[in-house]
Amino acid sequence: MNKLSTLSVGIALGVTLGLMSMLCALAFAIWPNATLDFFGAFTHGLDLNAVRSTAPMSLGRVLYGVVGLGIVGLVAGVVYALIYNVVATGHR
Repeated sequence: MNKLSTLSVGIALGVTLGLMSMLCALAFAIWPNATLDFFGAFTHGLDLNAVRSTAPMSLGRVLYGVVGLGIVGLVAGVVYALIYNVVATGHR
């Protein structure tokens, strides 16, 4: 089995999560109620309106989330690839 490049997987997942965060922010800016309803379906009907922020959405806050989720994705991708490489090496 081929080994994964830990940095490549980390970067790919980080960029993917950052893009998803941007799309989520855009969806929430355009359709706030529909977006909450959509993500409420992910949580098996939990009413997310109860935790809806009253603070206005700002560019700085959106960028903070995009960068933060990108970093989380980078770390998760690196850890995933490291674990994959260890497991794949043991199963030849």
